Amino acid sequence: MRILSLKTNMRTLGKAKKGISPVIATIILIAITIVIAIAVAAWVFGLFKSYSGNANGVTILSGVSSCSNNQCIIVLSNQGSNSVSVIGASINGVALPANSISGTTNIGANTQDTITLNGYSFTPGQTLNIAIALNNGATVTTTIIAS
Repeated sequence: MRILSLKTNMRTLGKAKKGISPVIATIILIAITIVIAIAVAAWVFGLFKSYSGNANGVTILSGVSSCSNNQCIIVLSNQGSNSVSVIGASINGVALPANSISGTTNIGANTQDTITLNGYSFTPGQTLNIAIALNNGATVTTTIIAS
């Protein structure tokens, strides 16, 4: 009788370890889903942040803009339906005098033009945060590594 009782206890002991309960499994799956959703949202908003230099259709084309020899050549693209004018610029938070901005400062609708910024000294390899103020109240920004 005692042997039979031990065999029965051994069988039930092995069956008692089923794993985690369905409720706990559901909670874990929901937590994993929320973490993944937050990670995807952070990634997507990170992408939008890198393109946030757009102000009413005006963007700085960072790939073709450059800074060297204490001069920055900035290519602006206006994909909006209204022309805009450049009214100011700053590099690393330092406002440039109005006479430091040359080139085509009035950018027509659906066109691309180049402006030149002078009056700021930098060294090759320095990170330059450039902000261009427009007459519509918007500011477009970009970051360029000086060469």
